[in-house]
Amino acid sequence: EEVRTVFGRRSCRIIGKRFRLAHVMVRGELFEVSTFRRKPKSLADDNEFGTARDDIARRDFTVNALFYSPSEGKVIDLDGRGISDIRNGVVRAIGDPDTRFKEDPVRMLRALKLVALFDFKLEDATGNALFANLALLEKVPAARLSLEVEKILLSSSCDVILETMHDYGLLKHLLPRLDRAWDRKETGYALDLLAERGRRIEEGWYRASVSIALAATCLPYVEAKLMRRGGTLYESGEETENAISSVIDTLLNPLSLVGRIKDATVSILATMPLLRDANPEDFRELTRRHAYPHARELMIIRGVVAGEDGQELGSRLPCAVERRFPRKPRR
Repeated sequence: EEVRTVFGRRSCRIIGKRFRLAHVMVRGELFEVSTFRRKPKSLADDNEFGTARDDIARRDFTVNALFYSPSEGKVIDLDGRGISDIRNGVVRAIGDPDTRFKEDPVRMLRALKLVALFDFKLEDATGNALFANLALLEKVPAARLSLEVEKILLSSSCDVILETMHDYGLLKHLLPRLDRAWDRKETGYALDLLAERGRRIEEGWYRASVSIALAATCLPYVEAKLMRRGGTLYESGEETENAISSVIDTLLNPLSLVGRIKDATVSILATMPLLRDANPEDFRELTRRHAYPHARELMIIRGVVAGEDGQELGSRLPCAVERRFPRKPRR
């Protein structure tokens, strides 16, 4: 309520039930503002206000326990180990790591994302606790893990994150079917597609998309299921769409991503063979399809991995027709 008073009622709204946050709109950009929190007296009530030092004690890792003071222009490391751990590339749990991972097993997933993204290593006690508690991930609600998988797929380093989770033994508790297929040639092909997707995102060729990442992961397995040689596209049709849906369900089992993401992935993979077989006249209609821009991007990624020239591929596949929607009246 004090935050809302500072920013004004018209540009700030309070959200959340368990712990309230203020969403502040400044010049069209949304900022999430929260108070410092202390350790709650009970799990049922997490709405305990505290000091900066109280808030640090609630954080998961020292490298995530830093504050920046804009008025002083400096980083504040109240734990005392965060800056040195960043410089040394160490992921260290705050407090007893075994207790912290038991409190929230998803912290293990976050630890390995730091390892993957920044080439960090686990501090010994943190690493030992992680290996001892990996199986606890199987008790986390599937809906929550599905959201974490979405974040992984959205990353331009998705391939590196998945490889790290496999190397540390976490993937078999998160995506067991994918982990069991890890040594198959389809998985290597999928990782190559994801790596090329990440490179194109970093170079600004295309935006990050969960559905493209999922489609790139599933494409080699769809080809295998339809008994196609790797890198050879299948035919379009109802049988193909059923096979695509089956592959997605198998690889993600026991998780379930939001329905719109699965539907978008099926549409991307089902549209790709139409692009291969299309005549110039056909593209006029194809470019109006909702899935066309993503299918075009994955066709380019697939071609580059196969050794083709990406710019030449892009020139052969026209860009999507810009779709104009009527502007909604202001309230």
